[in-house]
Amino acid sequence: MPDIIVQTNVAYLVAIFFIIFIIREIVSFKKILKLKYIFTPLITYIVIIIALYLSYVRGFTVYNIFIIAGLVFALIADTFLMIEEVSFFIHGLFFFLLTHLCYVYALSINYHVGTIDVVIILAILAIFFLYYLVIHKAKGKVYVPVILYMLVLSLVLMLAIGTCIKNEYPRGAIVTIAAILFAISDGVLAFNQFVHRIPHSTVVTWSLYAPAQLLFAVSCYY
Repeated sequence: MPDIIVQTNVAYLVAIFFIIFIIREIVSFKKILKLKYIFTPLITYIVIIIALYLSYVRGFTVYNIFIIAGLVFALIADTFLMIEEVSFFIHGLFFFLLTHLCYVYALSINYHVGTIDVVIILAILAIFFLYYLVIHKAKGKVYVPVILYMLVLSLVLMLAIGTCIKNEYPRGAIVTIAAILFAISDGVLAFNQFVHRIPHSTVVTWSLYAPAQLLFAVSCYY
């Protein structure tokens, strides 16, 4: 398929993504829940479509399949976490854990661990430990799930940053930015859940999370 056609189609899909994303942020800010519940999953739907299209163009690889699987799990998590009337935090956490496990497997394909990876993971774990001291006020029943989630997210960050450092361009740069945005989004979500309610927190988290998922989808092209 000629590159110009692919680029045009992707541009249309990305434009649709941003239109849906902007509408979702507006209705979430205004707390129009019925519309929020429609447009929130639509964002991840369009991201999955982008990943599928780029995989179709480039050919489905194991990497692409696991990125797409991660996005599907994320869609389920999004659906749980968008509900405001009842807390489904643990349910969302579980499916996002599956998302990150898929990303870990995808990023680990043909990945060779070296000394730099030990340095990266230790630095990430140190940052996460300090942050956990901030959010540790959570009820005991979520200690283990949160710690497990943070460990898996640490692996995603390590593999993404390591891929970038080891000169796998442009995929390395794309997944690094995606993983960092995802981690910051999760940090905001955890702070809002365990420490202090942030006004319009869903608008803040999605301003980071949605572009992160879009970047993971785009990485399927490289």
